[in-house]
Amino acid sequence: MFKNAVRAFVAMVVCLGGAQTVTAQQLSCNAEDFSFKARTCSQAARLLKPSLALRGALVAGFGQWRNNPEVFHEEPSEFAHRFAVFYARHTAQNAGELIAGYLNHEDPRPHLSQEHGVWNRTRSALLGVVRTQDTDGGMRLSLAPIAGAFGSGMVGLACYERNNNAAAGFQRTGIVYGSYFARAIFREFKPDLSTFASRLLRQKRPY
Repeated sequence: MFKNAVRAFVAMVVCLGGAQTVTAQQLSCNAEDFSFKARTCSQAARLLKPSLALRGALVAGFGQWRNNPEVFHEEPSEFAHRFAVFYARHTAQNAGELIAGYLNHEDPRPHLSQEHGVWNRTRSALLGVVRTQDTDGGMRLSLAPIAGAFGSGMVGLACYERNNNAAAGFQRTGIVYGSYFARAIFREFKPDLSTFASRLLRQKRPY
């Protein structure tokens, strides 16, 4: 276990250092354009974010340390395998969102609610995952999160050496779909959290 943890830590540090030094070219995407090309550009930009690479390194490092999901060989190369699986799942998730959102004519832009009060804003954020605006301004069932969750959950069937049955795939699908609701709530209250954090930082420390 200790040797596995050391290997994971070293590999994670190398990966994090590489992610911080590499400057990816930023794609210029038009958020007002709902064409398939513009949607593809936006999804590609999400995959090229340095923050996603850092998340992938942390997830792979933590999984290597705990050996979870369990693999047959606790080798340093398994860190790269876990990191690749992280990106494969996110790529499948983005592809599902892209295709379903385009075919269903969904507006991919995030929209903050105009509600007031914690409960009303939370309710609006949660409903925003289930329904969405279309390209004409109307409301319809949101299929992009469902397709994205299935893409991410089911790609594990081909990537993992164990826990690669249908039940595990549906379990991962449910977890990913639940993360859409968590992100929606965070996005809704992010301005309030930022304001609260700024006020705390500006307060003078008592002497």
